[in-house]
Amino acid sequence: MAFVLPFGANSGSTTNDSSQHPQSQQQQQYHFAANPAQQAQQARLQQLQQEQQQLQQQQQQQQQQQQQQQQQQKLQQLQQQQQQQQQQQHQQQQQQQQQQQQQQQQQQQQQQQQLAGAMNAMNGNMAGGGGGVPMPAAPTPAGHQAELNYIYGMVEELSRQLADNRRVTEDIVSGLGRVRNKAKTLNMSNDELIMSAAADIQAENQNLDSLVSVLSESLEKSNFSRDANAALLSRYASALALMLKQFHEYKGKHVSDVALWHRSYRSQLDEARQENSRLREQIWEMRTHASRANESLRQFRRKYYEDERRWDHKIENTALRQELRFWKRMAMPELEEDDPYWSGDDDVIDSAEKVRLREMEERAMQDQMMEGQMEEGEEEGEEEQEAAQGSMMGGVSMQREETGGRGLSAPPLI
Repeated sequence: MAFVLPFGANSGSTTNDSSQHPQSQQQQQYHFAANPAQQAQQARLQQLQQEQQQLQQQQQQQQQQQQQQQQQQKLQQLQQQQQQQQQQQHQQQQQQQQQQQQQQQQQQQQQQQQLAGAMNAMNGNMAGGGGGVPMPAAPTPAGHQAELNYIYGMVEELSRQLADNRRVTEDIVSGLGRVRNKAKTLNMSNDELIMSAAADIQAENQNLDSLVSVLSESLEKSNFSRDANAALLSRYASALALMLKQFHEYKGKHVSDVALWHRSYRSQLDEARQENSRLREQIWEMRTHASRANESLRQFRRKYYEDERRWDHKIENTALRQELRFWKRMAMPELEEDDPYWSGDDDVIDSAEKVRLREMEERAMQDQMMEGQMEEGEEEGEEEQEAAQGSMMGGVSMQREETGGRGLSAPPLI
């Protein structure tokens, strides 16, 4: 790789030399252009500059977008604030309208009260030659509203009494008018008129007596029915109170019984769970002991069968016995094959011994059958009891594993 000088070094000398030696300048330009490593560096620098420009442009765009988003958010906030202000103004207007309506209603009520007082004064409710003094049109204080209501109620009561008196006087006047018209039409004197009026009064009195008797009878009936209803209501109230008392007593007793039953159920369930956990722990301990025993038995068998001296001794013993049997048979050909003398041999068994072994096998089979039947009966009974207990307690009984019937296999006889 050729050595390249930087562009800024010896600038004065290069300018002078370029003017004096154009051939050397052309050679240097050719040397720079011919260097591929520097071209690659320049291209890389240009790419880096372009990438920086692109990154700057992207950052500027992102900043502009963020500014636009912030401006939009501010505009939205301003719009929301304006809407809230409009809503508040609308609510204030509604409140003002409601207050104005309430004030108008109060003024109307006051005017009606004033008019009613003035009308009562005009009708003669107030004493004196002059009429009542008109009420001022000013609003009534709030503290006097109760007094005004009381006075208004008294005025209404007086107006009702006046209306009743007016009706009675009208009835009297109409009755006098009828009597006068009767006297005019019949040309009756005062005595005759009094006699006819007395007859009418007596007839009315008779009608009144019958009416009084009927009314008194109805009053007695109503009093009797009232007393009967009162007695019935008192009896109903006493019966209802007794029923409520009994109901509360029953409720308290029922709640106490249910709480006691739940407590006993929880205690029984706790005992059953403890027993179940204890049995599971026993089963786990039995399994661990059984696994250890099996492991020790396997190790014993492995060591027993892998002992070379035992195998050599066994092979030697078998060979010696076979040789001894051969020589015995050769020496005593007069004895039969099934003679009891040969019972000590491995391949010959005494007949009595065969019978005894057969009986022992039959007895063992019978004992095993009896034990199996008894175990099946006990298991069925235990399952029924556990199912009954589970149904009573509301749980599922634990099924114990049948580990009692499995015996450990003994090592084979040699």
